[in-house]
Amino acid sequence: MAPPTGPRVGTGRAPPRGPRATGGGGGIQKRRANPRTDRDGDVSMDAPAGGSGRGGLASGGRGRGSKDARGGRGAVNSRTASRVVQNLQNYVSGGPVGKTQSNMATLKIHGMSNSKATGNRDGGLRSLLTFLERKASKDKAVTIGKSIMDGDYVWITVRKDDAPEILRLNGFTYAGAPLTITETTERMPRPEDKISKAAEETKQKLTAVLAARYNPELKLLDLSSLGTDPILSSMGTFDSKDRAEKAFKVLVVIASQQYKTAAEKREGIQAISLASNGLNDVMQVFTLATSLPDIKRLDLSSNNLDSLSKISKWQHRFQYLEELHLTGNPITTQPDFVAELIKWFPSLQNINGQIVRSPQEVAEALKGMHPTPLPQFPSNLRDGEANVASIFVQVFFPMFDTDRARLAAEFYDDDSWFSIQAIANSGRNLPWKTYLKYSRNVHKLGEKNPATVQRLFTGGNLIADMWKALPSTRHPSMENPGAWLIDCHTFPNLADPTGHGFATGLLITVNGQFEESDTTENLYGKRTFTRTFILGPSKPSNPPPVHPYRVISDQLTLHDWTPAETPAGQAPVANQVPQVPVPNAVPPAEPVILDDATKNQLIQEVMKRTGMTAEYSELCLSGTANWNFELALKSFEEQRANLPPTAFINAV
Repeated sequence: MAPPTGPRVGTGRAPPRGPRATGGGGGIQKRRANPRTDRDGDVSMDAPAGGSGRGGLASGGRGRGSKDARGGRGAVNSRTASRVVQNLQNYVSGGPVGKTQSNMATLKIHGMSNSKATGNRDGGLRSLLTFLERKASKDKAVTIGKSIMDGDYVWITVRKDDAPEILRLNGFTYAGAPLTITETTERMPRPEDKISKAAEETKQKLTAVLAARYNPELKLLDLSSLGTDPILSSMGTFDSKDRAEKAFKVLVVIASQQYKTAAEKREGIQAISLASNGLNDVMQVFTLATSLPDIKRLDLSSNNLDSLSKISKWQHRFQYLEELHLTGNPITTQPDFVAELIKWFPSLQNINGQIVRSPQEVAEALKGMHPTPLPQFPSNLRDGEANVASIFVQVFFPMFDTDRARLAAEFYDDDSWFSIQAIANSGRNLPWKTYLKYSRNVHKLGEKNPATVQRLFTGGNLIADMWKALPSTRHPSMENPGAWLIDCHTFPNLADPTGHGFATGLLITVNGQFEESDTTENLYGKRTFTRTFILGPSKPSNPPPVHPYRVISDQLTLHDWTPAETPAGQAPVANQVPQVPVPNAVPPAEPVILDDATKNQLIQEVMKRTGMTAEYSELCLSGTANWNFELALKSFEEQRANLPPTAFINAV
């Protein structure tokens, strides 16, 4: 925003300086320089952790050496070298750096605030981390991953197999204060969770400005002549063009955040005035279009807008804008500005107090912006004279609701694939809890995540075992075609199971909704889904297969979940109940709860039996096996051919 033309309060005042950036008293951060230590390696409390800094280079760098008992200037001791190597290994393996992995533990440390190290520039955080690593690294090098200081606690992450070494230091005295160290499953605080005191004071001042300028009767937010506002002027808001534009952006964002929903915001703020602010381009206040897009009245009068190009950035933005004031701007002398503005804003009826379009013309303009959507075509089953797809889907879904073990035995063989992709609603994790541990959502997991291999279930037996852990379902009857959208097309060039040439299969895509009963979480609701099958000829066998075709690939994608109130002990009832009785529905598997020691023993045993790394052994146990040792070995045998070389110890 350009500096306003009106008088300003407090001109000549220098902008207040923000707090200087220091080493950081909190925040997840990378390790910097080692603190100064005495001859025994303990923290020296009479010197800053980053070095003296007087008469030398910038403090805090690792490259700056110091003469001490460990060697000459610039010397790197063996512990520092091993830490560098460990950090590189962590980076390559996806350890402490980046997102917290399944092999990471979170620890909370209390007592730091009572230590002498709190006088250090960073509050003693770096010296504490060095102390913990040094004391814990007795038998092996222990490296701390992320760290953050939050109130009276210091939070750190370490590899799970290193956690006992850190927990062993519980009760140790550091810089005169006893430490209490515990492991926690709580989410580690993030830097963005903490708002500095200065930022909070600034927000309170800007909120006061908005409150004084809001007219609830007119639902008007008056942001005109901002340069005369005493609070904004005292904050140095208009000392530069850049600061003025940033201040306006923050003002609009804060105003938008006062409302919980878009409907409340649309009702609460219907008019905005930006008159007399010296604007020469709406780009200076563009944030208004994104934060408050549904306003009906806008006043831009007495500014310096001299051409349509200076307003064009808002073209097609305010779809509900009915009234626009531009008097006192050079643009009003252009003969075609009204006609162009009508094209840009479909609801616009009043410009500078003059009616320029009727409500009927506005309705036609809005209709043109929202064309009629394409119709949804009915199901399209192209499966030939044998009606293979029609028969398959009519048998498959009732059997999935009532007898999943039999379904897997009849239609799936040792080479069949099954996977789930859960597209969870944001902020509603509980209804997805059962599915997420099996979800093979590559977008969420990442292509290199080993879970993308572990969660591709191969073989009818393994698929049937996995299905037991899923909630009970009830699909609508096939006699209700409006509840289904099914497409089927031929799928050429499948490998013929007899080993001679190629065969033709079927690609079937089913879209619909089913009722769901998750008794472990006491959740009942409806869920939309897409299920894609590839069917191909069955393999020759003795006795002959039950059906002449088999499921080669089955991918289930889960979409929205809608809760339903169901009394305790009563199963959900569908509008159209399939003919197969419901009481035989497969109950979800009960979760297994084991202590960490037992889990570690199981992981070690799987490593011995399979030769896999600890990470893959844990994935094998915690997946569909649900910490069942025999089932984990069975899963390993099913998945052995699909595992990458890095899954095995000899390849690491």
